[in-house]
Amino acid sequence: MSRTPLCALLLALCAAGSGLAADAEVAGRPFSLTPEAAAKALAAAAPVNAAEDAFKGGQTLALRGMYASDSVSAHLALINLAKTTNRCTLALADANGASLGQVVSLTLESKETRPDIDAFKGLVSRLTETAARVSCDKAFSAYALVADGDTGRLDTVAPELSADALALPTKIPTCPTGALCFDAPGIDHIPQPPPGMAVGRVSFDAPPGIANRLRATVDVTVGPWYPKDPSGKHLIYWFVVSKNIDMPGLLYFLGPNKSEAFARHGIGLTHPQKIKVIKKFKAKVGHTYHVDNDYDMAGGIYRVTITDKTPGGAGTVLASKPNVTSYTIAPAAKFLFDMGFNLPGPDNPGEVPSYGWKYANVHIEEYLKH
Repeated sequence: MSRTPLCALLLALCAAGSGLAADAEVAGRPFSLTPEAAAKALAAAAPVNAAEDAFKGGQTLALRGMYASDSVSAHLALINLAKTTNRCTLALADANGASLGQVVSLTLESKETRPDIDAFKGLVSRLTETAARVSCDKAFSAYALVADGDTGRLDTVAPELSADALALPTKIPTCPTGALCFDAPGIDHIPQPPPGMAVGRVSFDAPPGIANRLRATVDVTVGPWYPKDPSGKHLIYWFVVSKNIDMPGLLYFLGPNKSEAFARHGIGLTHPQKIKVIKKFKAKVGHTYHVDNDYDMAGGIYRVTITDKTPGGAGTVLASKPNVTSYTIAPAAKFLFDMGFNLPGPDNPGEVPSYGWKYANVHIEEYLKH
């Protein structure tokens, strides 16, 4: 393992050159890097010749000796050294090997370097020694940058060969031609009442560019309807790019006395402005539904296809039209996919928890103009 400090000049260049980098410590405030500045600093820390640290397809590399907390962030970069697309797997863990978050799959374009900004955010709060493992189908490499929010120190972490093979826990769907794919296979979230977690999140760094189609799929097994309001809005997913205003799709199931599928969508629209699509649909407790949220901006079609995976079960389709024909994804943007909701309150009237439901196999596709 190699952990190398970057000179303070890099930090100064990031702050002065981009206008997006960081707050130095002022009036007692700790140093911090904005996502844009973190991406810039991560790019500046890239090895001059990544091929010197090349790993063969099927091998697993490790990035060890990183740290993360509320004030220390670890930023990763995956490097595709192949001349074609490359399917890679990423697993995050603590120093003892305990998993942090889902094992995920990413499709990288030819010769692409893919950042993963603040990879451990939301996974740890107290200072924790962390590690990452990466494996790809074809030649690849990776490195990391650790930013200490208390001191402003930046350290790079070089890869080393890992003796542990890294594989996805379940079969993942084939990535369609022209798409960049992101997968969190297996069980992604089962909401639990306090002190458990009601809301689960899968997050991926979104490659920047002009997107003409965004698609997400998930398998959800319906559990008990919230007893205090069974006809309330039980969240299946909240799929956005970085923030609520840019929403390729949201879906609720409403239970007895309503029996509806309720979708919303819209890019650059506040939540009250979001377009609603509501259709009668009786979701059944114990049934597993495959939900396909296809936001085809270039094609002018928004379609949510709900398929009951139980033999003989009924599904439905909700259809609408995107309010844009394309969408520019900014650097350091993230695909956020939330499942489940907290107890209802003044900020979320009518939205209810889905305790005991099961969410699995989150899959996202991004189609960029070239």
